[in-house]
Amino acid sequence: MIFIILILSAVATAFLFVLAKKNWQKRLSFVFAAVFLLSIGLAIANFNQHFGMEQKTQTQTVDLVSSVSGQDTDALLYKPLGDGTEKVYLYQTETMEKPKSAGSAGVENHINQEAEQAQLTMEKTEWVYKNNFYQALFAMAGNNHEFIKQENQFDLPSDWQVLSTEE
Repeated sequence: MIFIILILSAVATAFLFVLAKKNWQKRLSFVFAAVFLLSIGLAIANFNQHFGMEQKTQTQTVDLVSSVSGQDTDALLYKPLGDGTEKVYLYQTETMEKPKSAGSAGVENHINQEAEQAQLTMEKTEWVYKNNFYQALFAMAGNNHEFIKQENQFDLPSDWQVLSTEE
């Protein structure tokens, strides 16, 4: 809606400013010019500082099963990236046929090997609109549910192993 307001106010400003013959028409063109400038400011504030938005964190916990099938030991697999300091973990739940990866840009993984049960707790943070007014105003911007970060906490029993895919 902000883009529609921006376009309409620009057209109205130009039209009235060029064709204005009376004082009230000139004043109205300045009102539309102010609306145009305000619309530009709001659009820029939404794109740069996430005006009208707030950070929302969603937490989800799932029970894990071993990522290694057909073995006597339970394990969580990882694949080292680059020089090996970054890792992508491969986890699996009861309902999954194949392991799923956890880790990429903006994702932090933590491992705790003192838990009673193997679980993964995922905290995903994203930008969402504060209310329906801002969502309607900036709907065309396409930045609702914009990803910020994700933290994964792997809670594993002490008898679980954390192995690389090569091991």
